[in-house]
Amino acid sequence: MNMRILGALLSAILLTACSANEAAPIRSDAAKTPTVAIVYMTPTAAPTLVPTVARYQPTATLDTPVQSKPGALEAANCELALEAHFEVASDRCLAGPGGYFCSGGRPPMVEPETGVLGEPGALAEAATIDSLRSPPFEGTRGGGLIWLRLEEDLLVNALLIGDARINNRTPADSAHPKWRSFTVVSGDAPSDCATAPQIGALVLQSVYGRSAILNINGVEAGINGTLIVLTQGDSARFIAIEGQISLGAYGQSVNLKVGQQLNLQYSDGDWTKPAQLPGSPVLLVFNLIEHLPITLFDRPLPIPQPGYAQTQGGVNMRAAPDINSRLLFQVPAGETMSVLGNSSDRQWLHIRLGNGETGWMSAELLARNLGEIGPVYDLTPAPPQRLGVYAELATVNVAAGGNLRDAPDTAFRVKRGLPFGMRVKLLARSPYSPWVKVNADGDIGWMALFTLTTRAVISSLPIDHEVPLPPIAQAAPTATPPSSFFSYGGGHAYPDPESGY
Repeated sequence: MNMRILGALLSAILLTACSANEAAPIRSDAAKTPTVAIVYMTPTAAPTLVPTVARYQPTATLDTPVQSKPGALEAANCELALEAHFEVASDRCLAGPGGYFCSGGRPPMVEPETGVLGEPGALAEAATIDSLRSPPFEGTRGGGLIWLRLEEDLLVNALLIGDARINNRTPADSAHPKWRSFTVVSGDAPSDCATAPQIGALVLQSVYGRSAILNINGVEAGINGTLIVLTQGDSARFIAIEGQISLGAYGQSVNLKVGQQLNLQYSDGDWTKPAQLPGSPVLLVFNLIEHLPITLFDRPLPIPQPGYAQTQGGVNMRAAPDINSRLLFQVPAGETMSVLGNSSDRQWLHIRLGNGETGWMSAELLARNLGEIGPVYDLTPAPPQRLGVYAELATVNVAAGGNLRDAPDTAFRVKRGLPFGMRVKLLARSPYSPWVKVNADGDIGWMALFTLTTRAVISSLPIDHEVPLPPIAQAAPTATPPSSFFSYGGGHAYPDPESGY
């Protein structure tokens, strides 16, 4: 009896399954070939234009909607995938030539459509491109990263991150080079990875120590530092994160301090001119830019918190949030500084000077125009450093060889000479001289920066405060030089600061 019941049940299940299959409609997209994602492998030891393994998406048009997969991915998996993605991109594009665009991520959509920028490291002349759209970040697949190295006369480089579109607006008969005037429009496809950039953005950095003038979305932008441009709805956000930024439209000019942004409205999808006069700056909205890959910037720098602080008199800057910690500088009155974080007791602010140096100041001694300060810590974080092959390597560039010394001054003993072309690992920088601590095949010592070639960010190296002072040095700290002395983030790679690195 039981066997007969079991057999009947099995027959019913099979009949039901057959009926369901017969009734199911045939999907029109069932035979479509799935989109092939890029696969990134571990980068090679030296830069190369060809990744270890790469598969590319089919070409689409600039107007094709870009969709992101729903649902959040596990944060740890996202972070690991992004780190690998960024390191590959850095090795392929960070040191790209001027006058070219370089793709470090998923292929963008380009007009005119010539098949360029189809793989990480691919180059295309900037003058041959009229319009470009970069894809969003999608989980472990990565996203769009395009370095825009413009004509030398424009004095600016840029990085397009995630879902965003740029269009050249420089008239063909203009005396200015192409891309002196352009529009930027962010996409609306958020990433399913919480640690990835959530909105497409363009990061513009003036060449080291120089001022650039561009027309962006109909706004004349004077950039001596770092400016981020993105759009939301019918508004463009111009966000200052370093240096001095001036913005002008309809004959009215606004100066942005670091930690501020200017919001401008546009109408009818026309991004070539604002629909209003520039108003007053507001505090930057941190969550718009907190996940930007700062290690990929030509000049890596920490993202500031909303607002700024100012000295009203001479204020000591210290190495830690403690009155007994090492005194670094005495900063004179009238200095405007960006704020990076708060101490746990809220009594100290971690600040960044215009010259790129960072340290701690007593909050009660500063005039403040600040929003909510998110990061809270007591151990000073290291400044951002480049990735991959540009992170910590240097090469001896003196034909007769370079001297490795006991400490960072010519007054100290020479340990040995290092031959031309020898590679060393950068460990730290001097607190009082343009010297770096290096590891030369296991031998630790100090070398003058001018004897080395590197694309590492020298100001991102830790300072070795325990190094002995030279015999003629003054032990007392001096006032910090003015911001213009170092430009922005002074102490970047030597001996060629004019290169923008």
